[in-house]
Amino acid sequence: MWHANRRSNVYIAEVEIQQERPFLRKLQTVQELPGQEEPFQRLANLLKSKHFNAAAIDAPFSVPCEYLPCGGHKALLDLVAGIERPKNWPFPAAQDFVCRILSGRDLLSKKPLRRTELAWSKKKVNVRSTLWAGPRGGAAMTAACLTLLHQAQCPIWPWHRADQTRLLVEAFPAAQLCHWGMKYERYDGDSHERLTNRARLVASVSELIEISDETHRKQMELSADALDAVLCAFAAIAVSTGTLAQSPVPSDEGQIAVRERIEAQAS
Repeated sequence: MWHANRRSNVYIAEVEIQQERPFLRKLQTVQELPGQEEPFQRLANLLKSKHFNAAAIDAPFSVPCEYLPCGGHKALLDLVAGIERPKNWPFPAAQDFVCRILSGRDLLSKKPLRRTELAWSKKKVNVRSTLWAGPRGGAAMTAACLTLLHQAQCPIWPWHRADQTRLLVEAFPAAQLCHWGMKYERYDGDSHERLTNRARLVASVSELIEISDETHRKQMELSADALDAVLCAFAAIAVSTGTLAQSPVPSDEGQIAVRERIEAQAS
């Protein structure tokens, strides 16, 4: 998904606030970002440019506190930055990541969760463990995200205050949909059921954000990843505008940001 000549499932949504309502300005894949570098580096460069108030990423920003290195979250980012990569990979392999985090220790459970993930798991939202490198594990995406955070060198919520700009924010589209009372599962894929579920979700989300370009709407209907990118923007908006559904809990584990439901005003 990160190679320049591959079909991508990594989308980037650019959203502006116009007259107090969100407006979807651009929706593109990581391969469509400008530059000659590999797509992962282009994404890192986009964040380094800091041409945003807040940017949300659909991936874990930390690991359970029991497995954090001495020195907390900053030490975690430095640790991951130092893990050897497989040839031509921009971030560590999942198993290498887990081995370095554990440093010879045993897992206390097969698939440990952070408190923020456990809270959503209790609401029946499917959550991936940051330290599980097996089938449908979250270790690979965590390794990629922590690498990206280290390279971006931006302030990160909730470790930095919400009134700062250029913040990076952790998003989780399924949690956002769950909070809004929308269907938060079975909307990926190309079966008739999944396409129908996704079309209904796009219609519902369109009540919360202005989507004037029908091409963007079609992208969201055809790809769950494109829809998720737009949902991520609500996490960034929540932090930057003070419309979080929950108060941040001080912890080096990090926290998923979710926005309250605020209807987009008619133009």
